Amino acid sequence: MQRMLAIAVTGFAQFATPTLAFAQGAGGDSVSLLHLGTSLTGLLVAIFLLLEALAVRRVASGGAVADKISYVILAIVCLAASALAQWTGNFVEGLSFDQTQLAGEALVIVAMALLTAYFYSVRVAMQDYLKVMQSSLSAPETPNQSADRIVDAPLEDEAEPRG
Repeated sequence: MQRMLAIAVTGFAQFATPTLAFAQGAGGDSVSLLHLGTSLTGLLVAIFLLLEALAVRRVASGGAVADKISYVILAIVCLAASALAQWTGNFVEGLSFDQTQLAGEALVIVAMALLTAYFYSVRVAMQDYLKVMQSSLSAPETPNQSADRIVDAPLEDEAEPRG
């Protein structure tokens, strides 16, 4: 509950500021503070997301979800690098906002591609599992299985006496 409250407060603070006014140049130095705050928030969220993905990997080890979790971890690293690219624009002279924006967008695209590969592989693994489960449930009985059932049935002499 505390985590959800922290996320809600951060989201509200992020979206409650008049970003459009700052982007149009009315804010002066506030633009760099807003840019710095946004980049730092993105970096912190990416760190928490990475920790959660690693926790999922530990919990679901051996399953279809955990087998390909490295795609998710790489995607999170790309998202964090995107936030870092945006953040370095505040401190490194000689980098334009357009350059850091392009680098950040490229890293986000790579992250989306990695997440697509992850969800595709999990979907294929789940479909294969469901096919095996459905075929095992609907498999017809073989003659050996019905013969085993007849052999295992108790003889009339071994049955409990009636009344």
